Amino acid sequence: MSFYTKHPSAKLTRKSKEITSATYQIKPSDHGKTLLLNRPAGCTITLPVDSLFFGFTVDLLVRATFTGTWEVTGAADGDLFFGGVANISATATKSDWFKPNGSSNDTFKADSDAKGRFIGSKLTFILMGTDEWHVSGQTLCAGTPATPFADT
Repeated sequence: MSFYTKHPSAKLTRKSKEITSATYQIKPSDHGKTLLLNRPAGCTITLPVDSLFFGFTVDLLVRATFTGTWEVTGAADGDLFFGGVANISATATKSDWFKPNGSSNDTFKADSDAKGRFIGSKLTFILMGTDEWHVSGQTLCAGTPATPFADT
């Protein structure tokens, strides 16, 4: 009789999924996953409906520097963002902290190099409650950092 229990490896407990399409709807099964954004021309990621369990978490990691826009939006208008991101410039040796306004910002939109389109940018989204998503992380940019938060 053995008392040895095989423990899961990080590979088994922390899954990733590569996103190469122009649009992607995050699924309930993506909870705890890292989505690797690998479509330099741009992509739109849509968060799941806010009726999922509170604490639903997904990470987004830019795997290839964007030349187009990458954005994250709520499933419905009114799904507001809270928290904030550090935007760090590789070319201007500057950084800044940006936060959504808490009343209308429901989109993260990196539509220029100053808003975090570079490889290595990483965001975490956590469902806090009805119409409430917490966003945190760091984005990498060029030039003077600018806010990536916007209204739909």
